[in-house]
Amino acid sequence: MINISIFLISMIFFMGMIMTWLLPIMKISIMLLEWDFLSLKFNFYFNSILFSFILFLVTFSVLVFSTYYLNGELNFNYYYFVLLIFVCSMFMLNFSNSIFTMLLSWDLLGISSFFLVLFYNNWDSCSGAMNTALTNRLGDYFMFVFFSGSIFSGYYFLSFSMFSSYLVILLLLTAFTKSAQFPFSSWLPKAMSAPTPVSSLVHSSTLVTAGLILLMNFNNLILQKNLISIILIIGLFTMFFSSITALVEEDLKKVVALSTLSQMGFSMVTLGLGLSFISFIHLISHALFKSCLFMQVGYIIHCSFGQQDGRNYSNNGNLPNFIQLQLLVTLFCLCGLIFSSGAVSKDFILEFFFSNSYMMFFCLMFFISVFLTFGYSYRLWKSFFLSFNKLVNHYSSSIFMNFLSLILVMLSISFLWWLNFNMLNVPSLFLYVDFYGPLFFLFMMIFVSFLSIKLLFKELTYKFLVDYLAKNSILKIKNFKFMDMFLNNMNSKGFSFFMYTSLLNNNYMKSLNYNSVVILVFFIFLMI
Repeated sequence: MINISIFLISMIFFMGMIMTWLLPIMKISIMLLEWDFLSLKFNFYFNSILFSFILFLVTFSVLVFSTYYLNGELNFNYYYFVLLIFVCSMFMLNFSNSIFTMLLSWDLLGISSFFLVLFYNNWDSCSGAMNTALTNRLGDYFMFVFFSGSIFSGYYFLSFSMFSSYLVILLLLTAFTKSAQFPFSSWLPKAMSAPTPVSSLVHSSTLVTAGLILLMNFNNLILQKNLISIILIIGLFTMFFSSITALVEEDLKKVVALSTLSQMGFSMVTLGLGLSFISFIHLISHALFKSCLFMQVGYIIHCSFGQQDGRNYSNNGNLPNFIQLQLLVTLFCLCGLIFSSGAVSKDFILEFFFSNSYMMFFCLMFFISVFLTFGYSYRLWKSFFLSFNKLVNHYSSSIFMNFLSLILVMLSISFLWWLNFNMLNVPSLFLYVDFYGPLFFLFMMIFVSFLSIKLLFKELTYKFLVDYLAKNSILKIKNFKFMDMFLNNMNSKGFSFFMYTSLLNNNYMKSLNYNSVVILVFFIFLMI
């Protein structure tokens, strides 16, 4: 069953990729039933097809990762069945265009997430599952009242102006509960009781993105000054508090979950600026690298016998270097460094935010929240790889984990580059710099090194041969006794010098808790 479902998912994934590539302006509506509010209508347009393409890719990677991470679990078939229901309900919400299908998919998302968080069936998972389910039920209530008001508005019981001004607040509250925005953020770290593959799927492209997808579907309804101001302020508060909490949290899965919460707040801020499509692009970028980040973190947790406390990791530098480099690339994408996928959308959003005249308080809060991304990313890396104080045995049992998330890493850079280049006109110059910048620096390094070496040899060759070699070397070589003593002295000094420097180097590196991989990456970036 697992092989058949993975084959079907990969086939639909390639079909969606071809449709996304060839038909960017296509919009198809399918109406299966329409009877008052009970209707089955689905829309297939560029945004929904593109998001489903990313969702297929992430789901395929998570299903393969689940066979590795949950190997030997007795309830694996139950887990697999609930996970497929969870993914199908997200697809249904993505394509739905009627009240009945939206309510059905929204409820299925909440119920299946409850059973997935409850998978391990201990006290922590029960607490997290109840917290998740009750918060989502609150959002279901808001959504039900919103659609009830829309039906009354359609029957002329309420005026449309009242519906579009007051009842849309219920739509915002629905999206805030599902996307875990500021008043309803508590369930997201608690949902980390689920298995790591579920967390990878939930935090990249399913549950927490559902609220944003809902608001993007009602994009024309929320473009009012007061409403987008509310979205902007709530997104700012979510970013700020989640970033500060990630700096003091010790459970590393919860640190990654809080980073997801910060990025969801960032997308809400973008939506509050009125940039719906830019927010959608940032959502896709985040889905690709965050699922990869969760897979790498889950692999390290699996190799450390389920240890999640950041204070108890040590000697993870012995894990495959490829895993460490992939984790480093995903953290770079999270921070939005210049040669990564997060750079283009983040740079675009930051330019738009700071070009507007907002209050100094909100600008400062936004700047601190973006800056703290580097703080908790460094803390995550430090907890994993720069700790040598304890001895915890770990194992590395699979080779394919080195390459499973490589597809997500490559796509999060190349595919997002293509998407931004074709869909956004403003940062095209930035994209050219992003692509050709490293090549230019490399060429300049080679060119300057060649000129320096050539100048050095041309200037010093004559002086060396005429002055130094003739006066010192040839005269001293004649005296064999002097030459023998000189070579012995140089040998002993060189040996003692290298012993002393190696000892000093080791002590210095141990005192700073540095890893060899960090030094290697530092030198690579120094060369670039």
